[in-house]
Amino acid sequence: MREKFRVAFIGLKLALLDKSVFIQVIIGIIVTIISIILKLNKIDFILVLLCIGLVIATEILNTCVEELCNLYTTKQNENVKYIKDISAGAVLFVAILTLIIGVIIFLPYIRRLIDYGL
Repeated sequence: MREKFRVAFIGLKLALLDKSVFIQVIIGIIVTIISIILKLNKIDFILVLLCIGLVIATEILNTCVEELCNLYTTKQNENVKYIKDISAGAVLFVAILTLIIGVIIFLPYIRRLIDYGL
């Protein structure tokens, strides 16, 4: 079991070396800090963390799909393009859904901040 965790942490470290994953992690950290500053209630905070995790996990999977496709061929290939496009589409779908959820969650807190201050 210890070996499985060791390998998983190595995989997470490798994922963080990918530019797209790293950017999503930075955005996630910023959103988490904003959530703390705005004093989100427990349920809203959990939902925000779940959304952040879902976006990052989807981006990691997208990176894996792209790397697997690149192992298959580095030449132009319609099948590879199709697979990569669908994988990228999954990330976009999750990101849009997360944005909608974020607006629903954060809007009342931002209104409160504007109306009453911190």
